[in-house]
Amino acid sequence: MSTITIITLNHDHIPALMEHQRLCFPTLAPEDLFGADHFAAHMQVFPEGQQVALLGATVVGESSTFRISGSRVFIHHTFSEIIGFGYFSEHDAQGEWLYGADMSVHPNYRRMGVARALYDARKELIRRLELRGMVAGGMLPGYPRYRDQMSVEAYVAEVVAGRLSDPTLTPQLRNGFRVHGVLHDHLHAGELGTDAALIVWEAGEC
Repeated sequence: MSTITIITLNHDHIPALMEHQRLCFPTLAPEDLFGADHFAAHMQVFPEGQQVALLGATVVGESSTFRISGSRVFIHHTFSEIIGFGYFSEHDAQGEWLYGADMSVHPNYRRMGVARALYDARKELIRRLELRGMVAGGMLPGYPRYRDQMSVEAYVAEVVAGRLSDPTLTPQLRNGFRVHGVLHDHLHAGELGTDAALIVWEAGEC
């Protein structure tokens, strides 16, 4: 089998990525998915922050990021606001943090190290640009099962303590992220809920 390679996004990848979005985020409304104009805007404002994972010639994962200042990101924000409604207009060329807008792996290629390869590529970019680290709002797909039993803050605390496992947050914690709070009403993701964990990876820690 071919090895996974990470390269910078180019316009030829956009049709595959549009289908990739639909497969990876089936609970999102169509207007919340990245389209061709969004991907084109990402490449224009911060080309080195847009990466795709390839297995041979097949797109199996993607990572969309931009730079932002800490004063902007460490306050409550919604996903739409922070990503400039999909166009990364909040990108700050002098921003000291990399904001992880999107990372996704094709359903047929999960548990093959694709996400780790994309995270490693992000970390390499952070070190090369001498940024402080990476910030993101991570959805909590495991929380709906416990919504009637505990608050989202209690759920996150249980996942951080290792007493519960979340399909998204647990791997992020293993990748060196720390939780810095909960973002309420962050993104309307259908059955996955609306809340997210504000997660941070600091370059000096790993």
